[in-house]
Order: sequence, then structure tokens, then C-alpha cells
Amino acid sequence: MTISSSLPSTSQHAFNAKLAGLLFIITALLSFAPLVILGSAIGWPASLGKPAAEQLSAIAKVPQALALGYGVYLLYSILVLPVMVLAARHIFGTLAATGAMLVVAFAALSALARSIGILRWLTVMPELAQQHASADPATRSTIELVFNAITRWGGGIGELLGVSLFMGLSLAVAMAGAWSVRSLPRWLTLLGMLAAALLLGLFLPAVGLAINVPVAAAVSTLSVWMLATGAWLLVARRSA
Repeated sequence: MTISSSLPSTSQHAFNAKLAGLLFIITALLSFAPLVILGSAIGWPASLGKPAAEQLSAIAKVPQALALGYGVYLLYSILVLPVMVLAARHIFGTLAATGAMLVVAFAALSALARSIGILRWLTVMPELAQQHASADPATRSTIELVFNAITRWGGGIGELLGVSLFMGLSLAVAMAGAWSVRSLPRWLTLLGMLAAALLLGLFLPAVGLAINVPVAAAVSTLSVWMLATGAWLLVARRSA
């Protein structure tokens, strides 16, 4: 007899809810780690708006902190997928539902796009920074052009598609389902809808709509939703 079959269904359900809650909370807390690590090392995320020469110089001075900060950010971005899988299963009752499959599909695309965007900081950018530090002025200018091109390309994939569009769609579908079947408290669903709207709002300038949504507000609201959902799952008592 397996362990799960020996437990009452309600006990097993409560145990699964607690594990899901812990994953939600851990993932949410990980989202703040890059801000602490990279913020103290290179002034991230404000550093992203600085000229290429300044960014490359800062990166070359703290390669270990850069690797740690973006490594944690990569882990967080990957964990977004299982978090949304658990959310879809709880909200829709099964991953076979159309809504659940959409949530998971968009979350998978988000995790992939985020990972591609982040990997440039763990692979190409440190190498460019080291070359830039010892290059002559003409070569430095070329390296800066390459840096800017990769930044725009990676940012389009990681931020516009991963953080904004796909994550916003995944959360929007999940919250629409939660509102319909009342599988989450109304306040938690509304918070998730707000996070989804802010995330999707980050994508609007890319399609010509002059709407400026603060990145920090969108990402922070998502993290707060994850924390709140995790805490609710830890204390909730529901039948299987």
C-alpha cells in the first residue's frame, strides 16, 4: 500500500496544499533576492538604464555577485512554472481542463522566455565585460554596440514576452477561472487580476500604446499575490 493511499483523502489534500503553499512562498521570496544581491553589486535594476560602457565596467568588477544574483533570478523564473501548475490544478480541479492547460502553457512559455533573457547575463555579458576592460577605444565601441544589441534582443524576449505577456496571460486565465468557480477567496482573486493587468500593461508600449506601467509595481504585485496565496494555502482547510 502506498503512503498516499493509506492517508484519508482530506489529510492528503491538506498535505498537498501545504506543500503548494510553501512553494508559492519560497518562489515569491526568491523574486526579491536578485534585487538585494544585484542592487548592492551593480545598482540593479536602475543600472539597466545606464550607458553600455558604465554597465560593462560595473559587471567586470563583480562577476561573482552577478552570477549569484542572476542565478537566483533564473531559479525563480523556472519555479514560476510549477507554481502556476499547482495554481491551475487547484483552481480548475484537474490539469485536463482547457483553462488549466492554457495556464500551464502560458506559464511554460513565460519560464522559457525569462530563462533565455536571463542567460545572457550568465554567459555573454560577463565575457563582453572582461574584453571591454582590456580593449582599446575602437574595440570598446564595438563591444558596446554588441552589448546594446544583445540587451535589446534579450530584453524583448525575457521582459516583454516572459515577464509581461506570457506571465500576464497565464495569471489572467487562472484568475478568470478562480472567479468563475470560486476556488480562491474573492480578495485573492482580485489581487491576482490586478497583478495580471499590470503585467500585461508592461507589454502595451511594444504595440504602440503609450501606457507607462512601473515594472516594480507589476512584479511586486505578482510577488505579493504569490505570498498571499501561499499563506492562504498553508492555513486553508478544504475537503478533497
